[in-house]
Amino acid sequence: MAASQGAYTSFCDISERMSCDVVLGSSYATLLGVPVAGWGMLAFLAAGAIALALAGTRGDARLRVAMMLAGVSAAILAVAIYFFAVSSFAIGVACPLCLSLDAVAISLFATSVAIVRALRPTAPAGWPSTRVLLGFGGAIAAGVVAIAAIQRPQAAESGDVSVADVRERDPRFYAFYVSQPVVENVTAEGGYPIGPADAPVTVVEFTDFECPYCARAYQDLKRALGSDHSAARVVVRNFPLNSDCNPQIQTHVHSRACQAAVAGECAGAQGKFREYQNILFEHQDALDTPSLIGYAARLGLDQTEFERCLSSPAAAAAVAEDVAAGAAFGVTSTPTFFINGRRISGGFQRPEHYQYAVAIERDLVAQANAKRPAQP
Repeated sequence: MAASQGAYTSFCDISERMSCDVVLGSSYATLLGVPVAGWGMLAFLAAGAIALALAGTRGDARLRVAMMLAGVSAAILAVAIYFFAVSSFAIGVACPLCLSLDAVAISLFATSVAIVRALRPTAPAGWPSTRVLLGFGGAIAAGVVAIAAIQRPQAAESGDVSVADVRERDPRFYAFYVSQPVVENVTAEGGYPIGPADAPVTVVEFTDFECPYCARAYQDLKRALGSDHSAARVVVRNFPLNSDCNPQIQTHVHSRACQAAVAGECAGAQGKFREYQNILFEHQDALDTPSLIGYAARLGLDQTEFERCLSSPAAAAAVAEDVAAGAAFGVTSTPTFFINGRRISGGFQRPEHYQYAVAIERDLVAQANAKRPAQP
């Protein structure tokens, strides 16, 4: 369950599956450098202007204007359907505001078609031709395909990114990031680290294997860092949102999160935590005991030892230790990151932001080192 993020939070950030923040903050939220919401506003303003023109038009021209309104409303509806599919399947989160505009788009299209049908009998024979209508429909389809081709998810930047690059490319993110609190004494002990111990940046992540936000954040961070972990050491720790193993939580938000966390510890005991974590995030809808055991078999883990570990006090204690550490650091939701101690609740909304955060922290470390007196 992601927490609010200051300036990034909207009033309709309702739940893990219903959030304007996630959808409007995703890489799909802009087209040709302009927010999709801006394009939508222009389209609805155009439809409104045509509707006003229709009200003041008489004679044969009235059908022409009605057809123009129908065409614009068809284009709006086609694009709305495209972004509904993106939100539902690519992002996996619904946007309440977007859904309300989808309803407006459907109503506008239905109304414009009804007007055209009402005016059609009074029009000259053969106007407008079927070819014109088909051609217009084809143009709309081509436009949607073009949007899909242009608007691909933004991947993390390749190569090193400097703090100057971050300030130039996304000054809003830079201002947001450096304003977040730094928690003292957040250690990288425990968990399952990847990357050198002397890396300039340490990322401590508290996660829940049943949390959709955590799965997305995990994939985004992995893409941002790639295979080179020389710049950042990543430590993953458990914080299941379930009162069965987390006294900070009053309800069973994620009913199988505790068991999944224990299974992760058992896989980690056999040196396969990262691989097992991948599988858990890919199969969040199947975290029952038989499935957890099946995932261990897929990785070639010792089945007898793994099943024994699932009910062992040691694995449960390891999860409890992570939960206690998270509570001490002020964790209340997942995912929560501590990037060189800087707390980021809910993760970032764009994959490249993880890379930007590492770049900022590397720069801050370099500045701090430069101010230290030289050793004799």
